[in-house]
Order: sequence, then structure tokens, then C-alpha cells
Amino acid sequence: MDDLDLQLISALRSDGRRSVSDLAKDLKISRATVRARMERLQESGEILGFTAVLRDDWRDLPIRAVMLVEVAGRNTEPVIRALTALTEVRAIHSTNGKWDLVLDIATRDLAAFDDVLNRIRLIEGIAGSESNLLLSTRKGPAVSASDFDHPR
Repeated sequence: MDDLDLQLISALRSDGRRSVSDLAKDLKISRATVRARMERLQESGEILGFTAVLRDDWRDLPIRAVMLVEVAGRNTEPVIRALTALTEVRAIHSTNGKWDLVLDIATRDLAAFDDVLNRIRLIEGIAGSESNLLLSTRKGPAVSASDFDHPR
């Protein structure tokens, strides 16, 4: 995948129902190029399908974490584009201090969490990272493992 594929995936993740014309306009490419790229991404298995995201989707992703990321040099935008394409990365926040980005990560299990950490650390332009699993939520809408013991 190249940068254009990542930008297209990012736009589709924001709104999978956007028209080809709107995508082409935003990405500054032709509608034919958008269509061809989408077909290629589907045929290669990069895009598995399009779906509705529901409020309760977090129930299927009990492993939640925050990852602090240090970006080398002027690589912030390419790093953000690469991170945006990862479905496990639910949010990307810029920040100040030692760390440049704060990521919200959600996975089904620890093996998937380990896998996404490895994939993130391999992204060109990432100079360092620190990860913290969220154990429980004391205040706020986030969930913890205990939410799965007692159905609502």
C-alpha cells in the first residue's frame, strides 16, 4: 500500500458511505482512480468489507491501551497516515512534551495487542514508544474487563 491507499482507507474509515465523487474530490484524484484503488484493495483483502459501527462495538475489543509515540524528525504526517490505516488504532491525538502522539488502541486479546504493537513500531519515522494497558475505568465511558462479567 502506498500513501494514496492509506489516505483512501482513512477517508473510508471516517465514512464508508462516501461517494466515489466525494472521495475523488477530497483526494484530488479521478473517480476512475478511486474506483480502481478500492477494487484492488478489496481484491487483495486489505479492505474486507464495509460495515456500520455501533455504539456497543467496544464489547468485542476488551483489551484497551494507550500508546505514547515519539516521531523522528518531520515524519508526523506520514506516521499518522500509516497509523490511521490500522483498525486497532481507534484514535490518534497530538500532544506536547517528549511524546508526539498518543494512540488509543483496542484489540480482542493480548496476542492481537502484541501484534499491533510490533506493526506500529515498524512504521518508518517512529523513534520510540511506550504502551500502557488500561486495567479499569474509574470514571468515564471506557470499559474494563469487569464489564464483561455482568451483562447489563
